[in-house]
Amino acid sequence: MPFGVHHEWGKLRDVVIGISPAEDFVVFHEESMRWQGPPEDEFSRKHAGRPLIELDPDWAHRLERQVDALAELVAREGVTVHRPERLRGIERTFLAANGDGTQLFPRDAMIVVGDHVIESSLRLICRQRERYGLRPHVQRLAASGAQWSSVPLGSPNGVDGPFLEGGDTLLNGYEVYVGMSGCASNMAGIDWLQALLGAPYRVIPVALRSNVLHLDCALALVKPGLLVWCPEKLIDGLPMSLRDWDAITVSRDEANKLATNGLILEEGRMIVDADNARVIGELCKRGVDVIPLPFDGPIRVGGGMRCAHHPLWRESVLA
Repeated sequence: MPFGVHHEWGKLRDVVIGISPAEDFVVFHEESMRWQGPPEDEFSRKHAGRPLIELDPDWAHRLERQVDALAELVAREGVTVHRPERLRGIERTFLAANGDGTQLFPRDAMIVVGDHVIESSLRLICRQRERYGLRPHVQRLAASGAQWSSVPLGSPNGVDGPFLEGGDTLLNGYEVYVGMSGCASNMAGIDWLQALLGAPYRVIPVALRSNVLHLDCALALVKPGLLVWCPEKLIDGLPMSLRDWDAITVSRDEANKLATNGLILEEGRMIVDADNARVIGELCKRGVDVIPLPFDGPIRVGGGMRCAHHPLWRESVLA
């Protein structure tokens, strides 16, 4: 079957969207989680390792309900939707001493670039086995001709890489931007990706402030020539090739509400968290057809709609 992704905005045909059964989600915390602000930071430190449903059942059920609503909406748009497998037994507890991680955000544990399907190396130890819930989809792509690779896992101390995460990786044809803040991807992961892809790809590091989780928490490429970004979160500004694009600027507070983190159905059509009303208005002014959808439950965990899906096939062509 067809597969592959070249840009952020091609027509979405095949996708994996996360799951979050209310009874499965376990609170997790590690020291690299500098992106969390109060009160979520205090909550995760205090309750790491405990089921969320025992602490805040409304939040646990909202996570499940909102990600399922996203999957149902995308399916109604004619996209083939897959879900991760629920982790059980040894796969569920492997390397999860500080909590249980999540199957909510498949964006991070895999990366599809062109005809490459890559199993990522996540910095958070408790999330490193999320790849097992995605492996059936990786294997399906490999059977269709994708080149299957796995980034070597980083050291258990969470300091020595390589680390490379899908939330940090944005595609613009032969230019691939990878965020680097110390919370997730690092230079060793970026070098690994460049070596894998080779010419004519250029993997470009984007320096982020040290409390930014991923590049997609600060930058979105909506369609050719249009982006959304938070200047306060990028140390050196936009990559050179993006500096003449029409840019919707968002504040730090809006970026913390993941105003840069949507699900693009096709060029000029996307799903955005309903709470980001101003950004929705700016997108509409520029001819983008926006579908608002509540997603505050996952956003409290630290991930938005881009985090909650990973495209397996977008209809886009390399120039």
